[in-house]
Amino acid sequence: MPVITVTRGSLSATSKLAQKLSQELHCQEISREEIIEHARQYGIDEFLTAARSIMETKPPYSWDPHAAHIQYYLLIFKAALMDFVISGDVVYHGHQGHFLLTEVPRVLKVRVDAPLEHRVKFLMEESGCTDAEARERIDHIDEQRIMWARFLYGVDYNLCTNYDMVLNRANLNLDAMVGMIANVVRRPEFRLDAGALKVIRDAHLKALIMAYLVRSPRTRELEFSVECDSDSGCVVVAGSPGPEGTDVGREDIEDALAALDKMSNLEIRLPRQD
Repeated sequence: MPVITVTRGSLSATSKLAQKLSQELHCQEISREEIIEHARQYGIDEFLTAARSIMETKPPYSWDPHAAHIQYYLLIFKAALMDFVISGDVVYHGHQGHFLLTEVPRVLKVRVDAPLEHRVKFLMEESGCTDAEARERIDHIDEQRIMWARFLYGVDYNLCTNYDMVLNRANLNLDAMVGMIANVVRRPEFRLDAGALKVIRDAHLKALIMAYLVRSPRTRELEFSVECDSDSGCVVVAGSPGPEGTDVGREDIEDALAALDKMSNLEIRLPRQD
């Protein structure tokens, strides 16, 4: 029951690699675009336009309203991604999705890369652009990845310890990469036993709760901590004081989570109103 993430760069080889892996390992192949489509049921469209437009530029300042929209977008995206991860046997290929799965144990995180000259050559062949255009596009992609990884997750995108495998496209063809990944993911270190599956179920339920809370205009501005037990369905939602002028009550939280049928007992803890 492997869970594999393949990080994209400027190479289309990642999608081809994910396709071949899904065939080799009998896994479902899921792309970032498919996650967004699935996330429409959680209301991602409300934040999608703002997220897409701002992510083409530099990260916003913390007080910029777009910063909040991006966080809402990510919480909903994570819930949609977890819908696939919980069923296992999945190969996800996207930009930085593996940073959203820090609560999920035993994910094999793969990055496909290549020296600059090879990336330029591959991109020119794929898109028909000139050498100068390819270099400019690669520089832009690399800069965006680094800035946004630091802004959203507080990590260095290029740090090798963020990945379990970094594969050099210049030296390895797709078949070789598939063989290497398949050999590693079949090892006991990446096998999802009962304990790991319980952690994934809990993380899935928490992600759904957070998505439902940010979907509701009444609750999205509060900061929440969530504790949950997916086996019993017991959930504790604790809210911190919201921005001045907000007045969120228990009924607002209950209404926001009313459509979520995975809970049997909901405990809400809110700050005292003086």
